[in-house]
Amino acid sequence: MILTDRSGYRKGGFLLNIEQIETLVSSRQFQQLKYFQEKTNVFTIVGQTHTEHWHSAFMSWLLDPNSSLCLGHYPLVRLLFLYMIKSETEELSVQTVFEMNLDTMRFETERTFSTADGKKRSIDVYGENEELILVIENKVKARENMNGTDVGQTRDYRDYVEKHRKSGQKVICLFITPDPKQKPYDRSYTQITYQEFYDYVIAKCIEHPQLNKDGKYLLEQYANNLREPGHGAPMALVNIQLCNEIYDRYSEVLDEIFDDVEQSDNYLKDSRLSCVVYTHYQSILDEIFLSLDEKKFGRTPKSNIQRRFVSFTDLYNAGKIQNGTEFIMKYDGVCYYAIAEYDPQDKECYMLLLDEERRPYHNAKGEKIGFYKASSQAGVDAINLYRKRNNIVSRVETLNGPAYWKTKDGIALKALMDSL
Repeated sequence: MILTDRSGYRKGGFLLNIEQIETLVSSRQFQQLKYFQEKTNVFTIVGQTHTEHWHSAFMSWLLDPNSSLCLGHYPLVRLLFLYMIKSETEELSVQTVFEMNLDTMRFETERTFSTADGKKRSIDVYGENEELILVIENKVKARENMNGTDVGQTRDYRDYVEKHRKSGQKVICLFITPDPKQKPYDRSYTQITYQEFYDYVIAKCIEHPQLNKDGKYLLEQYANNLREPGHGAPMALVNIQLCNEIYDRYSEVLDEIFDDVEQSDNYLKDSRLSCVVYTHYQSILDEIFLSLDEKKFGRTPKSNIQRRFVSFTDLYNAGKIQNGTEFIMKYDGVCYYAIAEYDPQDKECYMLLLDEERRPYHNAKGEKIGFYKASSQAGVDAINLYRKRNNIVSRVETLNGPAYWKTKDGIALKALMDSL
């Protein structure tokens, strides 16, 4: 077999054989990664792998200076440092953090309150002392949407905190998500990915010499849980160093496997040794490929395996839709409308819901509302809003939005996504 390198030029005459595969899969590093993947994960056992409330509860426990970790405010300081790195804020400084009495911080999950118009809201993670208020909106699977109000959840949380803050209290609002493309409604929030949260907080705590045995076990179990797939990709890659070590030792073999699988029409039925090995060790090999720098891989051989979702921004950048592209959804004999709207400031494209007259919804301030990144949630909200206005009791819980929403030319959104 003649291989090509990453740029497509031919190289060498390397032929993958059983001996080389055996050397890879029997290596200590490969078996160690396999063990990490296969060892019992207590969170998987109890069915709490990617439950948003559960992740928030764990995060609250981790950050609490009085938790059973016995690390004091060390995890919280790591998070505040990450916040300063990501936000480049001048409001908070290293000196300010060091001068704070962070041991007095108290954390809770689901801090519940009511908005001025009576809507019930719950802040996922809320921490407070006399000097600081920390608000964390934790998005694992769900996406921020209208939720029957004129503004997003994050704005409601911010307004509540600003109204109740004491003199001298600093307010920090974080939006933590596995998806780097997901942005909060309120732009005053600082986005942190679960990968960053693991790298800057959890991994540092695991390495801390004062971490007790029980705490280390729980953090390692939680880290192992983060690598469980959610929306087709891990929430965070936690074995990057080990994966890079494997690649450094066996790059030629792994390059061959990656190239053959990527080029195969159906690797599951492909009889080539590289495809057979990939099929058998797919989860392990995928973690290796995903963990490498993007100049090497940074993705799985089949992009549709790695891709968490195809966003409207992806479609816009690919030229599949334009600013103003119209969408129509027919459900139970009712037509619903939306358009694609591109925001040049943040370089993001959204689905904007329209009313029956094909006009945007507006809040009391005259600002357009009803922007979505996910067509399924847009469809659910549109249907339920119609039913509420027409006194229809039943509500829609789920919807395959890409299959229902179509362009005015009759092209399904799913077809546009599949074309990428």
